[in-house]
Amino acid sequence: MILELNDYILLILLVLSLYFDLTQKKIPNFLTFPVILWGLLSHTIANGLDGILFSASGLLLGLAVFFIPFLLGGMGGGDVKLMGAIGALKGLQFVFHAAIFTAFCGGILAIIYLIYNRQLLQTLKKILATVAVPLLTALYFKCRNPLLNQLSLFFLSTTESQEVKKVYLPYGVAIVLGTLIVFSSLGEQILPLANLF
Repeated sequence: MILELNDYILLILLVLSLYFDLTQKKIPNFLTFPVILWGLLSHTIANGLDGILFSASGLLLGLAVFFIPFLLGGMGGGDVKLMGAIGALKGLQFVFHAAIFTAFCGGILAIIYLIYNRQLLQTLKKILATVAVPLLTALYFKCRNPLLNQLSLFFLSTTESQEVKKVYLPYGVAIVLGTLIVFSSLGEQILPLANLF
């Protein structure tokens, strides 16, 4: 694989983002903003209107992918801007595939983190309760079976008594791993369906 300048910039961005996310728990703007500008500028100079469309569409998708989790407080703004920078450098298709593998890596990291902190069982109970309580309540009103009401109260008590503390998951690590999977072409071997998108 022959590396181009933007590939080297991407690799440097990923390494520095990983460092800052692990040591300072944030990805600073001085990493992402210059890369976004460079991606837009370099593609525009190289390919004119097609280049800016290539880079801008990648930037917008990269920002949009994690914008809702950011609004809900599930991740930091640096993570969103990092995906935007990746999109500005590598375009729409690349950032889309990177987002898929990032979500996969993020899920694995979250499970490992919950196991390590002995919170996996509590978290699974809480997730199960959010589904089970409304379902059991609806079944109780339909069938009037007291057992269903007791089960519903049991799930409510487990969620109220066990407070799961908020955890910090360095999602930049997942973004770096997901992007590297796509960059190394390993993603095409893992998920042949990725070529359909």
